[in-house]
Amino acid sequence: MQLDIAMKKTPEFIFSSARNLCQPFFNETGLNSFSYSRLFMDGTRSEVWSDAGAFEHTFHKARYIVGAYTPQYFEQRERYSILDRKVETYPAHLRTRYRQQLADQRDYFDYDHCFAILNQNHAFSEYFIFYAPRSNVMALNFYLNNFDRLENFSSYFLQAAAGLIEQADQYRIHRAVNPPPVATSIEALVQRPFPGEKTMFTPREDDVARLLVTGATAKEIGNTLGISHRTVESHLEHMKQKLGCTKKSMLVKELLAKQHAHYLMHQ
Repeated sequence: MQLDIAMKKTPEFIFSSARNLCQPFFNETGLNSFSYSRLFMDGTRSEVWSDAGAFEHTFHKARYIVGAYTPQYFEQRERYSILDRKVETYPAHLRTRYRQQLADQRDYFDYDHCFAILNQNHAFSEYFIFYAPRSNVMALNFYLNNFDRLENFSSYFLQAAAGLIEQADQYRIHRAVNPPPVATSIEALVQRPFPGEKTMFTPREDDVARLLVTGATAKEIGNTLGISHRTVESHLEHMKQKLGCTKKSMLVKELLAKQHAHYLMHQ
């Protein structure tokens, strides 16, 4: 298997140093893992985890969530999330991937009861993610009764691990290197050139076309590309005009007729 370039070069000390920063907090609270994720809208991400093995499994071996961008599925003031419940609100093409991700963390590493704090800003979004052992059935109660401790640790980690985060940013996980195992995922498809239409479609229309033929709705396309559904509809209108179609269903058929379906089936 080809290795992810970012994974090969991520220094081990980032993980061991993060673990050292987290261990006193784990000892005090009974939690057993923590990860910091900085997500950019282009699908790249910087990661600082307390467990190198769990990181490697997530972004090098299983790769379920490589390229995924999910902050848009949170309400503006939705800062706290119990992830195994939150992922059930994701679109189907992401929901399965995140279910698998959470199951692997639980089954392979005993990292369960996943709780996230989300911080969104214009440049990027940050996830502070906490885990507890599977046997810790009181973990949810701990989270709900200790928002202040979780917030304080997150603020502490940002300061104490500033150098580690800066280092990790030099080794971002790139969505375009090695598609994730779910070969038909929308995020994987959006990386592929759309054959035969390069001279006709704009790059953004290319993106929309690739997602459209997977059955994605305008809203799902907009969420994936980080644009409004109205902008997607505008792109679809231009694409229909270019291909002489009067309906979206005709546009899909026209794209599929150009053997794009065959291309997508053989990625």
